[in-house]
Amino acid sequence: MKTYKYETHLHTCEASKCGSSSGAEYISVYKKLGYDGIFVTDHFFGGNTAVSHELDWHTRIEQYCAGYEAALAEAKKQNATDGGDFKVFFGIEQTFQGDDYLVYGLDKNWLFDHPDVETMNHAQLFDAVNREGGLMIQAHPFRLRGYINAIHLHPREVHGVEVYNGGNTPDQNELALHYAQLYNFPMTSGSDIHNINFALEEKGEGSMAVGGMEFDSPLKSIEDYIERIKNKQGKIIK
Repeated sequence: MKTYKYETHLHTCEASKCGSSSGAEYISVYKKLGYDGIFVTDHFFGGNTAVSHELDWHTRIEQYCAGYEAALAEAKKQNATDGGDFKVFFGIEQTFQGDDYLVYGLDKNWLFDHPDVETMNHAQLFDAVNREGGLMIQAHPFRLRGYINAIHLHPREVHGVEVYNGGNTPDQNELALHYAQLYNFPMTSGSDIHNINFALEEKGEGSMAVGGMEFDSPLKSIEDYIERIKNKQGKIIK
């Protein structure tokens, strides 16, 4: 039986300072890997953003969405040529004190209308996401790096946990899995990819295990994805 695979955690050079591949570059790569879509989740303004804080709010949001829009345009172009249905969805990765959250369900127009999102704390962001029927997932919750001084967990302010992250060590992913099981959270997986070479070289070209979520039927919309994850549907790819 055919299944459908989606990358849920991806960064572009247009909006993430640590990204080194453009949004458009990812489309051919993920199609070759057998994926049916990607979620572009660039670093928002609390994290490693490539967007200058000196710009006005409207311009900042335009630039922030540029990687997603480039990926979407390239997917539409390739779909028109090959008759495919590769999907590109919009997401956000917001950072607080080294703890990161993947947010799905807020769009560009919502961001235009809510400049206060930049200064929201965990609870305020979670409430805003809930009001929009969105999804808030703690990304790589047990990651420790030189730029991360401590592990911060906020179980009252998330819908679920990323239990496999391509940038994590195995023990960090195992801790995330244990945390999710302890709180009975929905679980997700994502590559946290910043460059197409991770997909092409890390596990070999043609690999089906870069990271992401696998479903028995194609995603119809981002709302469809949100509902499936909240209902604990889908298989972890790792």
